[in-house]
Amino acid sequence: MEHFKPVLISSSWFSSLPEYLQNELLGKVRLKHFKAGQQLHAKGEDGVGFYGICEGRLRVTTIGVDGSEMLLALLGPGTWFGEISMFDNLPRTHDNFCETDSTIAVIPKNAFNELLKKFPELYPYFATLLCARVRSAFQFIDSSTGLSLKHQLVKRLLMLTTSYGQHVPVNSAITLTLSQESLAQMINSCRQTVNRLLGELQQEGLVLLHYGKITIPSPDKLFHDYRFR
Repeated sequence: MEHFKPVLISSSWFSSLPEYLQNELLGKVRLKHFKAGQQLHAKGEDGVGFYGICEGRLRVTTIGVDGSEMLLALLGPGTWFGEISMFDNLPRTHDNFCETDSTIAVIPKNAFNELLKKFPELYPYFATLLCARVRSAFQFIDSSTGLSLKHQLVKRLLMLTTSYGQHVPVNSAITLTLSQESLAQMINSCRQTVNRLLGELQQEGLVLLHYGKITIPSPDKLFHDYRFR
């Protein structure tokens, strides 16, 4: 567990917690190991824990109206998630798969509730985490209004690389495993248009295209080149 502690506290949200609360949360962690392709939880399942990613990468997905998988987010090391079902006791809203072999820190629901009862000062911090998710979603909706499809595409790529806003894009390559059809659904366009736009981004040196994969050599450059245009 000590080996993964620097990763788990790297989240801007988790690092904002007082050290004693960080230690209390980490003290309840149980490590679980998953193989690439293994499902962490399914849409409609009961929420059984609060999660932090120690290593690996997870895909947050849902099924579109045509029955195809839609990628909503990629979660990387240091990301904490799964708190919504801990508070409202409703089923999980999305499917979650391990894209690579992954190690996940799990705080079981019973332990999570015990911590909240013992340390009610945790509530404002979780409220902040929930607000950050809502704010990120609204900012994406607002910022996409009136933008060209190319800018919408770039913003969607950025959202997929930033783990729900818990991390700022860093200057290291990230490869997204997703189809152009999925990207087209995300911006309400068609595969042919997305293919053309990705080709333009590749010519600009901002992405590299492979079959079923998109590599962003420098998310930091993509972030700064397009976010504030």
